[in-house]
Amino acid sequence: MKLKKSQAATAAATLVAIIAGLIVLYILVLPPAERERILAENITEEEEAVVKEVKTLLSISPGRLDYLAQREIEHIIPSVNLNIITEAEVLKEVNSIYVKRTLFSEDKANISFSIEDLENTENVLLNFIATKREGRLIVKLNGHVIFNNEIEAVNIEPIKLKEHLKNFNVLEFSVAPPPATNFWKTNEYLLENIIITADLVRREAQESKNIFIVSSVEKNNLEKAVLRFLPECITGLVGPLDVWINNYNIYSAVPDCGALSPPIEIPEYYLVSGENRLIFRTSKGNYLIEQIKITSKLKEVVYPVYYFEITDERYKRIQEDKANITLTLRFVDDIERKIARIIINGHMLSLDQRDIEFVEDITRWIEKGNNAIKIEPLKTIDVVELKVVYETK
Repeated sequence: MKLKKSQAATAAATLVAIIAGLIVLYILVLPPAERERILAENITEEEEAVVKEVKTLLSISPGRLDYLAQREIEHIIPSVNLNIITEAEVLKEVNSIYVKRTLFSEDKANISFSIEDLENTENVLLNFIATKREGRLIVKLNGHVIFNNEIEAVNIEPIKLKEHLKNFNVLEFSVAPPPATNFWKTNEYLLENIIITADLVRREAQESKNIFIVSSVEKNNLEKAVLRFLPECITGLVGPLDVWINNYNIYSAVPDCGALSPPIEIPEYYLVSGENRLIFRTSKGNYLIEQIKITSKLKEVVYPVYYFEITDERYKRIQEDKANITLTLRFVDDIERKIARIIINGHMLSLDQRDIEFVEDITRWIEKGNNAIKIEPLKTIDVVELKVVYETK
């Protein structure tokens, strides 16, 4: 009985060996593609996961990266002339007028004159000589008494017409009545060579406007700006000089004629990207403003550093040449030239292209743990996306 069991076991083993041999033989005679497919089914799930792993380690949008070739930018403004011209002008001339007053009668006289530009008309004066004079002469301007006095000499000081002036004006001349005790007396005046004069101020050149351009790169990195200029003028004959930047008054004083002005600081928020207006204005005298210069002082640009991590397991696969790390940069367009240095863990990679996408294998520079990428533009660029991808082979 025991012998029969041993023989059965031997027969079973022999059968298994024969079947295994037939399977091996069957696989060997299969076409290579079919044989590879069957053998691939024995790959473990862990090995299959290694083959298919694709992992984004970093994805960020850096945006605009400005390139600054210098820390200062100078804006040179052309020289300007400022002047206010005052011209004397005769507003009215009358040969003579006669006025008289008795206790019972009165003769008055009127003179009218016009002022076209009232705002820029100054020092209006009434001049005359009194060849006959008796009593008190009364002069009214537009109904307001401006003179009421006896005149003792032929020539008098000019009468200033300061207040109550209009575009159209009327001067009324009359004489005060004699006292009741001298009721028979006649007060009278004969005024000759009557002239009304004024100083007309020409302000066409009292202000200058200049435009200078601030680029977006300059504006975005501006710390402050400084204005300097050299005023040529005559001390004592000029009024305050006002300087405006985009509606901000940055200077108002009588400068030292012939001396370079001290630095006048312009806060960064006074300036705008694009056109900026610089205005010089005076209220009196003549100025020649030379050596006008605005110097922009820029901040030191610190470009950001982007980090991603490599685990021990992934680093081991990289070391075994079983995985790659790829850097991809995507830009706004494929027209502008993109020039930059890309620094990966201290190793520099040059970028110089117009293409919208830049792809580079950076596996050779990867380290275990934290890794760093920095972009230093050599021309202002707009980076839509920076991406780092880990992929097994």
